[in-house]
Amino acid sequence: MNRLWLWLIVFTLSGCVSHEVVTPPGPVPQEQQVGAQASGVMAPLPGPETAVFLTQRYNDKRNMCRDNPSAPAFLCTGVMLRATQPSTQYHFWNPNPSSTGVSFSYLRADAKFSKLVFGYNNGFIFYPYFFKPHGKIEPEILCFFPVDGATNGRPDQGCGQSPGIAASRPCQDQGINTAAQYMTHYNQSPSKYGTLCGFNVRDSLNQGATTAFNEAIKAQGQGGNFAFATQNEFRLAKWAQDLGPTVPIEAVFYVNDSGKAGAQYDQRDFKEQTGIWVPAIRITLPQTTGAAVRFDFIPADQAISS
Repeated sequence: MNRLWLWLIVFTLSGCVSHEVVTPPGPVPQEQQVGAQASGVMAPLPGPETAVFLTQRYNDKRNMCRDNPSAPAFLCTGVMLRATQPSTQYHFWNPNPSSTGVSFSYLRADAKFSKLVFGYNNGFIFYPYFFKPHGKIEPEILCFFPVDGATNGRPDQGCGQSPGIAASRPCQDQGINTAAQYMTHYNQSPSKYGTLCGFNVRDSLNQGATTAFNEAIKAQGQGGNFAFATQNEFRLAKWAQDLGPTVPIEAVFYVNDSGKAGAQYDQRDFKEQTGIWVPAIRITLPQTTGAAVRFDFIPADQAISS
């Protein structure tokens, strides 16, 4: 799969007083985008611009990146996030040493859900790989489940078959290649959690990964109340411990006031350990299928300003 370097995006927004919510105005106009230099990567953005960029990506429902059939849309659109719990016993950017992979969820206008895994209230966001700053790692994106795949119990870094459940084998291995085929499979699995298949979206599949991801997103949208109330799941290859400065973290986030303190702790810890400031973004998840997700930068909610 060709990883095409994209444009360096520069946002110019006006300042704000310290107590107001900075509300993203919508997609960034084309005239505000500037051609990339040789590195072809995006520079880190301040808080207000980050909220704008997240909103832009959330609303971007293209089915590939840069018109390249071998570049799945998750490389340039949507919001890939990982829900976590703050702790003094570990740094949030380090994978669980006992896990075989790392789980994320994916928010987009056609891939919405109403809560985070385990009812968590905060976490962090990865840059799309086509926009990550120079020098950041790219953990391989392995598979995608339209609803949570209970991946901790699966082999193959969380992408394989749940023990004893043949129907949970990877979708393509079962001849499940379209949203319609997945929905037949979905409707035949009453318990669903841990019994459903996931779509292989590894880089080595090239155009097949793009097709698989697009069909998986369609399937999530057809999953009804269960899919809306159960976050989807990406499985990424596990990266090494203590790589903080090179992990492609775009922001920390919180979804309600209960998660704000956790996001503030993570924001401060990341700056202290890596020297890198990232914004804390409030994500308002939808409680109805017709509602949109909101991304807000609130200056008063930042643990540190820079």
